[in-house]
Amino acid sequence: MVLEFRKAIVPDEVEELRRVDVEIFGKDAFEEELWYSVEAYWILVDGRVAGCAAFVHDVDFEEDLREDDENVPRRGTVYIQSTGLLSGYRGRGLGRRVKEWEIEYARRNGFRRVVTNCREGNAAMIGINEKYGFKAIRRTDGYYEDGEATVVMELVLK
Repeated sequence: MVLEFRKAIVPDEVEELRRVDVEIFGKDAFEEELWYSVEAYWILVDGRVAGCAAFVHDVDFEEDLREDDENVPRRGTVYIQSTGLLSGYRGRGLGRRVKEWEIEYARRNGFRRVVTNCREGNAAMIGINEKYGFKAIRRTDGYYEDGEATVVMELVLK
């Protein structure tokens, strides 16, 4: 199994990014406009789209704390806005490999801190994050429309 990461071509591939995002995340998928503001990557397995990932440079995830739902600039921090695999690719160890790539991406690009967030009920992603040294820094009740909490996690790179 060959795992590759290819930078998405925006705006040309925004419609396809949105389609895959909806297939992965359903009602939690991003609005199309968001894909224009992130650095997006395709996750490819044997040359086929298996998922996508997105980063925001020099920003801290704080929209769960702020009334304006914005994230604040923070030099040296990269926010993993999204990591998602299509259902047919889950349970095959790819999540760990994708997380390794995301951490290496942060290092290669000079970031000293990585932040991310996910649903409290997403035990698989929380477990992968913890395996790679991410620590939960807060839990925000009612973050998602259905009332579920989000868990915000960080990794300080050495």
